Amino acid sequence: MTLLKLLEKFNQLEWKSKKEFIKAYIYTGFFRAYILFIPFRKLAKRMGKVKCESPEEVDKDTYFEAERIGSIVSKASKYTFWKSLCLVQALTAQKLLGDKNIPTTIYLGVLKDKKNNIIAHAWTRCGKYFVTGGENNEMFTVVAKFSN
Repeated sequence: MTLLKLLEKFNQLEWKSKKEFIKAYIYTGFFRAYILFIPFRKLAKRMGKVKCESPEEVDKDTYFEAERIGSIVSKASKYTFWKSLCLVQALTAQKLLGDKNIPTTIYLGVLKDKKNNIIAHAWTRCGKYFVTGGENNEMFTVVAKFSN
């Protein structure tokens, strides 16, 4: 996609979505750098309460906002110049929703593939909705969870 088409798409967004897209883009860079340069134990402290989960019941407006933020994080992650994979997306969604006092849980999971390699994955849940990384998460064994 050309830069001109990207700008056209961006200009079609409403102001609130543009602002949150820019925030999401910046947060993905921040969290990518954090993951690369800061020990995980420090990152884990920032992720919330260990072994705690957010409520599974939230109101309709909260679901709508979680879905909207998840979509923005997904779109912003596609256009970064750095890797914005599952953990970066999970942290970004948690931050954006946390700024709105919306409770979330980040899950870290692992599984072994057919070649016995360990694959790690992270996803974010708000209520019963998986904001980021929810596809196929049932295949992973949860090894940690953090609630904001």
